[in-house]
Amino acid sequence: MDYEYQYSNRITLPWVIMNLKSYLFPDLSKKQDRFEKQLCGVIASLDKKPVGLILSSFGQSKKEARVHSFVVHPDHRNKGVGKNLLSELERNLFSEGCAQVDGTYRDHWKSSEALNAVLTQNGWAARTKDLIIVRGEAEKVLKLFMDSQLRLPDGFHVMPFTEISLAQKEVILSKKKASDWYPDILNPFTYIETINPVTSLALIHEGQVKGWVISHLIAPELNEFTSLFVDPGLRSYKLAHLMMRETIHRQFDAGVKNFLITSKTDNYVMSRFLIRHAPHTGVFFTTTYYSSKDLTKS
Repeated sequence: MDYEYQYSNRITLPWVIMNLKSYLFPDLSKKQDRFEKQLCGVIASLDKKPVGLILSSFGQSKKEARVHSFVVHPDHRNKGVGKNLLSELERNLFSEGCAQVDGTYRDHWKSSEALNAVLTQNGWAARTKDLIIVRGEAEKVLKLFMDSQLRLPDGFHVMPFTEISLAQKEVILSKKKASDWYPDILNPFTYIETINPVTSLALIHEGQVKGWVISHLIAPELNEFTSLFVDPGLRSYKLAHLMMRETIHRQFDAGVKNFLITSKTDNYVMSRFLIRHAPHTGVFFTTTYYSSKDLTKS
């Protein structure tokens, strides 16, 4: 069969949602409010009908790009369409000055192994575990935080992170610059405009921010936690557990049913506790894999 492949670097997510939503996987429409980047992609067609689509976007510079969605119609799988879609995308990205392309995918997806096979065929690096993703219901995990004997030490309190002062923010940033105080992945100022003010908390001691838990309301019934950090010198106080207890209670009181926690596999204090108790709380968890390709060596 004579498949045709067409590349464009002027694709918008609203256009894809309107015209090719069945070719979005994962479903980026859930991130439409936070996804403003212009997309680069390749559409595969047969007899002028779409049979596959791959979408990516450039990073801050055009030297890097990330694949966001990759779908081949079930009737056209195992016919080389996926491999050709990826190859066409790589070729066009490289022609625009891109040196590296990468992407992530989850191990519970039915297409996980097939996707890994396509990436391997196209010379991508061996996959590595990248993120731990935990999802559950606030009400069902509340029982894990019922220890009334565990309280914040004297002199500590929590407050909405959105209410910290400019001076407190400047101290956080200066400590990051001076001593790399927290990992980049735990930056509390990422997507600050969409932060959930109810469940995003700052840990305060003697007027200074000593930690935080940050979340974003990505759907009416889904609160995503993206960062939990406590000053390394204070971790013996179980402050992370206490902040999680407070924020989960606040989420439940606000009537938000579900939570999602995304964390690096080498820094998942927020998830580890919930995973350990998953059999009793119905918590679901999965791993995200990461892979990349150096386009300059193709």
